[in-house]
Amino acid sequence: SVAGSGPAWGSSLVLGSMGPAVKKRLWFALKLAVSAGIIYLIFHKIFARQDADKLWIHLRELKAGWVVASALSLCIAITCSLVRWHRLLVGQGIHAPWRHLISTFMIGRFFGAVTPAGLGLGGYRVYDIAKHTGKTSRSLASVAIEMVLGNLAVGVVALVASSFGYRYIGAQGIALLAVVFGTLIAVALSILLKPLLVRTLASKLPTKVANKFSGMVDAVCAYEGRGGLLGEATLLGMAAHAINGLIYVCAAKGLGVELPITELFFVSILQNLSAHIPISINGVGLREGAALGLYTLVGVPPEQAVLIPIVGFTVEMIISSFGELVL
Repeated sequence: SVAGSGPAWGSSLVLGSMGPAVKKRLWFALKLAVSAGIIYLIFHKIFARQDADKLWIHLRELKAGWVVASALSLCIAITCSLVRWHRLLVGQGIHAPWRHLISTFMIGRFFGAVTPAGLGLGGYRVYDIAKHTGKTSRSLASVAIEMVLGNLAVGVVALVASSFGYRYIGAQGIALLAVVFGTLIAVALSILLKPLLVRTLASKLPTKVANKFSGMVDAVCAYEGRGGLLGEATLLGMAAHAINGLIYVCAAKGLGVELPITELFFVSILQNLSAHIPISINGVGLREGAALGLYTLVGVPPEQAVLIPIVGFTVEMIISSFGELVL
């Protein structure tokens, strides 16, 4: 109805007056433009250096064993995430069969891969469990607390990985990352340990921000007194994020990149974090840009550097596509 009411791009049209559907389409278009723009600039640089042929040389030399290791790393990371989700559901009194959880998780990964604005991994899991149990709030709480614990896990893993990045960003860069990830850890711990205090502080923030924190706090309160369960879920989250980094470490080794594993891990973690900035389609462009910027600092050729995230992400997408078969 919005599209049929008149010109979508009239000069009087402002974001605040747009309907939700138009806003989603516009946001999708902006993300698509960012992804396409970054990819264009990267490959324009490679072609301008007349290094396009080297892309195919590196791909022909790709070692199958390391690609298999990359896929196995992803499967282990998925397993950690599945066990974490199962434990959090049990904490809500929901005992779903493993077969069902695996199917739902893989369908969620598929939706997360192909729907830039819509049902993703978390959204589909909430919907599916709620549909089968009728316990919408409990299903939502299990995924919401997973987000809080995930931020804590990401902060810890990234903080550890940053210690390996001196050659790339120097002492000042490491100190800056320590502040950023330390703040992330502090916020997550505050929500976990002092949910009522966070709720009080959140009430003084703008409504949209307050509502977001309120939902997370409600989820944490649902697990009050379950410190052991939350600790277990946090460790599983840390394992999942760390092993996700190994997907790209294996891709780099498969492409013959001669750098220490610790440095490859540092770049892989930062590269994965950059892909979560919500300004592109599924991190496309951001992932490649981060890898190119960091690896070329230490002498890795651009055409080899850009292939690392492409190979790793391709492995992820192939495995995620099995969710379509399940669906």
